[in-house]
Amino acid sequence: MDNGRGPADERLEVRFDGLAQGVTAATWGQRTIWAPITWYAPDDHYFNIALPLELRHPVEPAAFGAAVRSLLERHESLRTLYRTGSDGALEQVLHGSGVLHLRLVPAPEGEPLSAVLERVASQDRAIRFELPATADGLAGGALPVRVSAVVANGQVTGAVLTMAHIAADGTGAQVVRDDLRRLLAQQRRRPGTLPPPVPGRQPREQAGYEAGPQAAARSAAALALWTRQLAGIPASLWPEEADPETSGRPAETGHPAEAGGPAETDQAEPSSGTAGPEETERWWEGQLDCPRLDLASRAAAVRTGTSASAVVLAAVGLELGARTGATAVPLKVILGNRVSEAQRTAVGAFAQNGLVVLGATGDFDQLAREAWRSQLQTSRHGHYDPGALAAAVQAEEKRRGTAMDLNALFNDHREPERSPDRAADRAGRGPSAEPVEPADLPAGRFGWRSRWARQDCKFFFGLAHRDGEAVATLLVDTRHFPAAAVEPFLRAVEERVLAAVTG
Repeated sequence: MDNGRGPADERLEVRFDGLAQGVTAATWGQRTIWAPITWYAPDDHYFNIALPLELRHPVEPAAFGAAVRSLLERHESLRTLYRTGSDGALEQVLHGSGVLHLRLVPAPEGEPLSAVLERVASQDRAIRFELPATADGLAGGALPVRVSAVVANGQVTGAVLTMAHIAADGTGAQVVRDDLRRLLAQQRRRPGTLPPPVPGRQPREQAGYEAGPQAAARSAAALALWTRQLAGIPASLWPEEADPETSGRPAETGHPAEAGGPAETDQAEPSSGTAGPEETERWWEGQLDCPRLDLASRAAAVRTGTSASAVVLAAVGLELGARTGATAVPLKVILGNRVSEAQRTAVGAFAQNGLVVLGATGDFDQLAREAWRSQLQTSRHGHYDPGALAAAVQAEEKRRGTAMDLNALFNDHREPERSPDRAADRAGRGPSAEPVEPADLPAGRFGWRSRWARQDCKFFFGLAHRDGEAVATLLVDTRHFPAAAVEPFLRAVEERVLAAVTG
């Protein structure tokens, strides 16, 4: 595979030895993310997390390598691989010795550091990690982290840290980057000493906690909630598949998006002949720039006494209910599960799915409050044994005599606080002393992002900030949700949220 790495790139060996090692049960979070990683393989680079770091004070490569070594010594998750035990259960294998080959990337003259880091991050993110442990289990070799350092005039000026999602979720990856920054700062200010380690459980400690009575009680409470919820939802929102020849693919001309990457155009490629999406790219993802929705959801949350996510959830539930005829709309939500002090700054995989059940008819304010209560409830009970959940779903399927389709998801990972003035400035209005009304912002631009021939969901509504801009995305299986309906759906959700600002 052409990964864009130039022949001039050098390597710096970062070795570690004599550290703790061993094999223990995998944590619930590790088991949760391992399932989609193995399902997507060999395209599991989809989950990689790449974070850039610009250095205020450039350092020599050897000094930077020393800081990276300390990082590996402090965070066991970065030295952990995985294997299936004799009982079929996933195990984590901690390496006590090994080597990381730190990549040294020459900085092209005249190119901004931010642009170099963005390009390097794109390259490194696209390379999959070899996560299975070796035969003897404790040998060195591949690690679930890679580091690329940008070098100018013999000094490291920036770096990219790329981690497998099982090594660190989004919060854990930030902890790793921040700790590297602290290590470099301490190295400069007080050579020969290390800053205090970041508090939080190591993965082996988390597995030990999950084997105990407190975690068992939490898991039981979570499973009781899931069981009640499963009994009251439709088996599927999508009882019928669309005919592949009439699946509603848009007809504008353009170039296809690269699978798993950003679209090269904002227009869709027309279908050719009678081939349906299953024979090409069946899953399509659209993106709407949505500063209006972002600002309106926050304003409506204040008015309704809920949360910005709950407001959008209520709107999504109404739109899905109108589309599918369901009176109860179940959506999986991704939970960070960092509710305890021991987990808040831990490096590892903690995210698991929760379930919210949304109303599809009635007063919007009431639906938003119900969505908010459902959010709080599932967040409170979001930590559980994934094997026990699978058994609970199977029990419900046996009771009904039909399979449960839980493949509609919602994920809101916008930044917690956004300035109205910044929203106005991005919309071209400039800072203003007057409050910005969401309806005053222009309608956002829609475009196609990505397409896949294979995905493990039928509907995925996402909210995020990309390059400082609020965006709403919708990924759909075009056999169940026509691609031509993606943009109208996103805009309809935005209009419902805008209307909720004034009630």
